[in-house]
Amino acid sequence: MAIPHWTWPDDAPASGTDLAAASDAFDTLSDRTRAAILGTLFDADGPVAYTDLLTATGVEDNGRLNYHLRRLDGLVDRGDDGYVLTDRGRAMVRDVLAADALAGD
Repeated sequence: MAIPHWTWPDDAPASGTDLAAASDAFDTLSDRTRAAILGTLFDADGPVAYTDLLTATGVEDNGRLNYHLRRLDGLVDRGDDGYVLTDRGRAMVRDVLAADALAGD
């Protein structure tokens, strides 16, 4: 399977480091719960409360949601008002949506 070109800059050849980063991104997105968390936060107008994330993702077990939130370290921040995407998390979701749109062409 070919690795999509959007996983690294167009002007740089892929290196082992680039491929490892892409692999980490694919691993993060490969789980439906993590994808649902990222999608919920991306669509939100502001911070999302923990209980709202439980509802949006359909997760019934707090421990399971906590596990997935830990796996999203660096992509999701927890503040006093709830959870939000970091700039890196927002960029990742944007890139995936853009790649999906290109694939549909």
